[in-house]
Amino acid sequence: MMTPGIRKSALLALLFVGAVLPTKAAWSAGWELVFSDDFNGDKLDRTKWATRYIYNNETMDHFKDENQRYRDNHVVSGGVLSLVAKKTEGTNLFESAMIRSHRTFYYGYYEARVFLPNAKGVFPAFWLEADYDLDGKTWHPPEADIFEFVINGVEDKANSLHSNVIGPFNEKQYTYVDRNFLAKFQNLYASEDLNLGWHTAGYLWAPDKVSLFWDGKLIYTRNYQWLRKDGQLGPPAHVDLNFAVGGSEWAGRHGIDEAAFPQAFKIDYVRVCQFTESDKGARQCGPSEVTPDPKQFGYSTTINDMPKPTFLKVGNVAGKPVSAGAASLGASQSVTVEIPIRLPEGYPSNRTLQASLVDQANGTAAATANAKLEPASLKKRSDGANIVELSLPAVTRTGSFTLTAKLISEVSGDKGARQVLPSPVACSTDIVQPEKALSCRLLSLQVR
Repeated sequence: MMTPGIRKSALLALLFVGAVLPTKAAWSAGWELVFSDDFNGDKLDRTKWATRYIYNNETMDHFKDENQRYRDNHVVSGGVLSLVAKKTEGTNLFESAMIRSHRTFYYGYYEARVFLPNAKGVFPAFWLEADYDLDGKTWHPPEADIFEFVINGVEDKANSLHSNVIGPFNEKQYTYVDRNFLAKFQNLYASEDLNLGWHTAGYLWAPDKVSLFWDGKLIYTRNYQWLRKDGQLGPPAHVDLNFAVGGSEWAGRHGIDEAAFPQAFKIDYVRVCQFTESDKGARQCGPSEVTPDPKQFGYSTTINDMPKPTFLKVGNVAGKPVSAGAASLGASQSVTVEIPIRLPEGYPSNRTLQASLVDQANGTAAATANAKLEPASLKKRSDGANIVELSLPAVTRTGSFTLTAKLISEVSGDKGARQVLPSPVACSTDIVQPEKALSCRLLSLQVR
């Protein structure tokens, strides 16, 4: 039998061990912040955002007969991004603004704090749009409209908010509906106008359902799958926030109050979190205080984005080392280069790597070379990256050039026509650029 003194010593020892052993995290699963922008500073972060839609070679600036044309008509100030719409003199058009994330995602929780505009004809939106697939093709559907805020003065007023997914509609898809949400029209009707102050829109996109939250309150949950029209899983999504104006189908159906412009769609922040079973998980999505409980809204999936080939730093050009993403060589000197690229497992081999030296003064290609991407015959580095050897024609004029690279393939379009398209890639070089792109800038080259 243990004496009282021994029992006391043993108890103190246990307490000491308990004090020094690491304690288990409060959340071993939950939300992991994977993308965010608080819009600090005085300009838009172009490594995170594009300012046109993905279509028409990433130049599309409106849909159908909307009255706006997207320009870089945005202002970043005081920690807020303002997408500004203003009338273009002498026309019936408006200059406006939008942002589209370069980064893509499968599933997650999406949140933005917004201040909505107030004029007949406004049409701001926060939504998820299908990006490029593995071959560089785009698909529609899928699409998920987190919210669309329309004031047309008759059917849609400042107290209503639309939220929907693109696909066949069936009210039975809804498993929860707030009493202020009319599923028949996919509209939230508030007791007061929604553009009187700041609001937080949250959206949970899981493999089998979506849920809308408004200021932390669950508005609806409905069954949904992110599918193409052929029934296959769609490409990953990017995030859009845009300020459209007018359009005869909806926002401009009953005219536009031009005298009320300019107007601004203000965004305080955008955050994207994905559910993880690891110790990276947290109760909240970043510092958000209205994040849905991951124990209730967590989900199970093996994917969070589409794997993409990654272009890595180039070590030398024409036998000369590259330093901090820059190199130099003489005019008329052959440009031999080894381009490292990390390929996802099972990546298609029907790709051609195309490298170009682009004149920084005018954007034209001064030299181009191609190489078939056949992983079985490529050299490999010790870190597993593949090496593609290329020799570009000599540049005969002096100046500053950028070595770029992309992967292209020939694919069939929806109607069977053959298309040559660049495939989406990731960029991990010394040059600051979007993480995901259709081509990567590998280095700067000074030709003397």
